[in-house]
Amino acid sequence: MVSKIEHKNRTGCPIACSLDILGDHWTLLVIRNLMFLGLHEYKDMLQTEEQISSSILSDRLKKLECEGVIASIPHPDSKRRKLYYLTPVGKDLIHIMMEIVLWANSHLSERLDIPAEKKKMLEKNPEKFKALILEQIQKWEEEHLY
Repeated sequence: MVSKIEHKNRTGCPIACSLDILGDHWTLLVIRNLMFLGLHEYKDMLQTEEQISSSILSDRLKKLECEGVIASIPHPDSKRRKLYYLTPVGKDLIHIMMEIVLWANSHLSERLDIPAEKKKMLEKNPEKFKALILEQIQKWEEEHLY
């Protein structure tokens, strides 16, 4: 198998270098799980509709942790399990993730399944929606990290 040469070894392009970390849909779905769905456990991420394989999920979690996008703590109920969460670097991705959601809402709305109240808020006041997401993340952190 040919190893992947990362863009950072070839170019200083910010898009190319960012794609080294975020450039596949599984990675963005892991970030989505943490950011929008409030899924913090490996087993819960395995159960999403997209049906990510355990090996890919494990790989993406390790990569995101190494890149400082996410971190983990031992699960309070079992030291064998972990709780994953977004670091400040990961939370900064909310701007990109929101733009993807807004773009999809504008161009793919017939395919989407966004709860009506969230869709209304997203369309009427995206900044309020973003603030709500960040507030939910902060609440989770206060319950589990401090």
